[in-house]
Amino acid sequence: MSGAPAEPALKRGVTGPGYFALAFGTIVGSAWMVLMGEWVAPAGPGGAVLAFLGMTLLMVPVAAAYAELVARVPRAGAEFVFVEKAFGPWPGFVTGWYLTLYFVGISAFEGLALSWFLENLIPSLSGQTPLYTLLGRPVTAMDLMVGLAGAAIMTLLNASGAKVAVGFQKIVTFAFLTASALLVLLGFAQGDISNWQPLFESAQGRSFGGGMFVMLGVAGMWLSGFQNAASAVEERAPGTSFGTVARAMMLAVAVAALFYSLIILAASSLAPWRDLTTGALPVAAAFDHALAGGLATNGIILVAMASLLKTWNAMHLSATRVILAQARAGFLPASLAHIDARTGAPRRAALLVGFWTCLGVLAGRGAISPIISMGTMCTTAIAAVALFALMRLRAMDRVVPAFALPGGRPLLMAIAVGATVVASAAIATPFGISESMPVEIWLMLGWLALGGLLVMAQRLLIGAPAPQPA
Repeated sequence: MSGAPAEPALKRGVTGPGYFALAFGTIVGSAWMVLMGEWVAPAGPGGAVLAFLGMTLLMVPVAAAYAELVARVPRAGAEFVFVEKAFGPWPGFVTGWYLTLYFVGISAFEGLALSWFLENLIPSLSGQTPLYTLLGRPVTAMDLMVGLAGAAIMTLLNASGAKVAVGFQKIVTFAFLTASALLVLLGFAQGDISNWQPLFESAQGRSFGGGMFVMLGVAGMWLSGFQNAASAVEERAPGTSFGTVARAMMLAVAVAALFYSLIILAASSLAPWRDLTTGALPVAAAFDHALAGGLATNGIILVAMASLLKTWNAMHLSATRVILAQARAGFLPASLAHIDARTGAPRRAALLVGFWTCLGVLAGRGAISPIISMGTMCTTAIAAVALFALMRLRAMDRVVPAFALPGGRPLLMAIAVGATVVASAAIATPFGISESMPVEIWLMLGWLALGGLLVMAQRLLIGAPAPQPA
């Protein structure tokens, strides 16, 4: 790859637990608290559990395929470097630029969601006079204060190096798993499994088969995110093998599916599951059956906020690495590839991610729906492209890497086709909802145009060399 003549090194120190924390911490954020009703409504609690456990059969091999990509191209930047290596600089740039949009967009989403959770935790904070209205939603001083403060903290963590950022990630992830285990035990201890009935039935007037089809797509989306561990491959601690990274990502998918399944059953045992399909915080409402006085609601909100922070941190770290990789390749200014000598971190890239996150926070809660829609399209499409990149890399280099996806070409082709179907559904969904060109599509086209202009400006005004193949 082109860029600075002498490439600085990222500081190594991420071990197996750190990769697990990055992978699991991104898969499981705070959606389980807000979207529980949307998970059980299509096919009942039994259908939701079947969907998550069934989709694990696809997502674990996908995680193994990513582990092979990491072993073949062990560089920061994840899908950007995989696609650039397989298909050339410009396909790599388009992939990396949309990957940047996904990471930064979700980082902004976490800042906006954090403010909303805080309002639910402390109701007196709600009802503030809006500072302005954007995208049809008011933006308050608290929205900005919480979101911008969170962005500053995440920027500080990631500017301090992977050791600090991943250390924070491990603490929050394993604390979350402990708290989640207690929540599940409480749900089963205080609940009644008769509330699961009917275990397999749609609350939306669908057939059970139609509801399961919907839930399989939902499960595929909410079991994604393990890819973030690939962003930190260049920072593996000495002695941490590619097999360790692979096991961490695959285990993260399995543990996430188990968590989702158990929290669905625990919440559904505390109240008739159809009650979960109404209300803003259905899990908290269900647990209030076990602990009176709002203690359950407040406790679960705190757990969800902690979970949100780990997802935010992982997204910021991944965004920083993909910007670093694009700068190394000559698409972004070479200064963004600078590594701080003391911390071994790409501090300038981390600051840029923080700045872009703040811009997203300024857009307010009206940006949440477009962010989620764009993020879904980006992450599903990029995952499919990455799997086809693996096919290409195998054809280019017959040497078996330190870790390889078992099953050969048939399994790789099967999961690539499955990922393509999921991506196609994600891209088609906004068109089915909107009567005209969806706003998300306009935003994504504008983002691509902005990236092209930045690359052209760098080449024309700064005299940077044209990007070259890896």
